[in-house]
Amino acid sequence: MGLDVDRAHGAGRIDIQRFRDGLTVGVADYTMGAAREDSYLTKGPSFGVSIMLRGRFELAAPDLGLRDRVESGQVWLRGGDLGLVRARLAARERIQGLSIDVPSTMVEAWREAGPRAFNATVAGILTGSDPVCTRVPGSDGRLLTMAGALMGTDMGSPCGRLHTESLALDLLARLLAPDASPTGRCCRRKHAALDEAMDILRAEWIDPPTIARLARRIGLNECYLKAGFRDRFGTTIAGSVRHMRMIEARRLIEQEGQSVQQAALSVGFSNPSHFSAAFRRVHGCNPSHLVSGVGRRPRDA
Repeated sequence: MGLDVDRAHGAGRIDIQRFRDGLTVGVADYTMGAAREDSYLTKGPSFGVSIMLRGRFELAAPDLGLRDRVESGQVWLRGGDLGLVRARLAARERIQGLSIDVPSTMVEAWREAGPRAFNATVAGILTGSDPVCTRVPGSDGRLLTMAGALMGTDMGSPCGRLHTESLALDLLARLLAPDASPTGRCCRRKHAALDEAMDILRAEWIDPPTIARLARRIGLNECYLKAGFRDRFGTTIAGSVRHMRMIEARRLIEQEGQSVQQAALSVGFSNPSHFSAAFRRVHGCNPSHLVSGVGRRPRDA
């Protein structure tokens, strides 16, 4: 199911895919022309996760005593009926994020496994009975990378839906995994530096720094930066930048109506064949398919 944002109010799209076992994945990428505040009642699910990849908005849930700002890079867990929820969004704030709602049958199976099967944050939600909406402390760069990959899947094709479901389950497995043994202060510092490197690439992907400059900015040597980046995020620095560019390229073609050549130039590719090859590696289809409508996501509401 897909829903385009009314062009009178903004631009973008929200896609929702429900799988046979009840697992539901929602992907949002939109910008509203004017500031707005929405209020709505929320009921369920038993367990859900929301990941913010870009943008920010103010969130309030009076029944829970919650008032906070949801920002890029944050992971939120929720469960039960949250009651009235208010969200306030600034004008021209681009929002990119996803949500995964877990069916009650799967949650009950998790509960039967016992709290020791999961990390402390998740176990606290599964063993509790009250509604909850809480931000996961810290930052898991690999989790955000997986979320970014999920954002780029094509829910309009059978293979794309299988890919979406597989990534969603992998993401849940990482999110629920038991707490690792405590790491040393040095290791934590290096992880923080690698997370900073990813933040820099997200902000400067159109003209990213060289590996040498990036290493100097975060205070790590080049060898550890390259090896540590792959270990923490599951991809190389170049692969991460390429993925960000291809996500933006797809948005420009699907939502802004740009041609393949325009999109390629917008994300830093002057060679059309190189752009098409990079696009295929990320999205599994040629960019020309989106322009012709073959690879577009379904637009049924």
